[in-house]
Amino acid sequence: MFLSLVCPVRSVKHTHDADLDRGPNDVLLKLNCTGLCMSDVHFMMNDWAVPPMSTFGTKCAGHEGAGVVVKVGANVQGWSVGDRGGVKPLWDVCHNCEQCYNGRENYCQKGVYTGLVATGTYQQYITSPAIYTSRIPDGVPDEVAGPIMCSASTMHRALIEAELKPGDWVVFPGGGGGVGIQGIQLAK
Repeated sequence: MFLSLVCPVRSVKHTHDADLDRGPNDVLLKLNCTGLCMSDVHFMMNDWAVPPMSTFGTKCAGHEGAGVVVKVGANVQGWSVGDRGGVKPLWDVCHNCEQCYNGRENYCQKGVYTGLVATGTYQQYITSPAIYTSRIPDGVPDEVAGPIMCSASTMHRALIEAELKPGDWVVFPGGGGGVGIQGIQLAK
């Protein structure tokens, strides 16, 4: 059995003031939905072998947000107010190591993870580095796009690195949940 929980963001009221600005390379998203990943539960319960969220000053978990761009940083290109965007688990990286140079940012030792090191998506507004903000196509509802930011982006990267060809077999050991389901759909 697989459980997916998506929560529309309705109750938090906050304007997108300057205090939400992170930098000239970021976009500010007004989130409409966010998913609940089991990683978030583990981050909040502090039962994994990673430092607690509080070590990084993070008070808000979540890494499956979907919404609309309401502000664009001065250096950002290719994003406009009104574009739909999503926030994934990898919020940013160092951009200065062998892994980053070779397109393997997910292995960067200085990776900044949304909801653990950077503030998460359980809020109405969030800043996100434009280069790590995912575009959400028209026709994909936010309640579908939010959870995809984690499970599908994780599985997409794994399938790309596996260099599969049509007709190849793929196995997802222990992947009976959201990640495994996305893997099956993407591998088809």
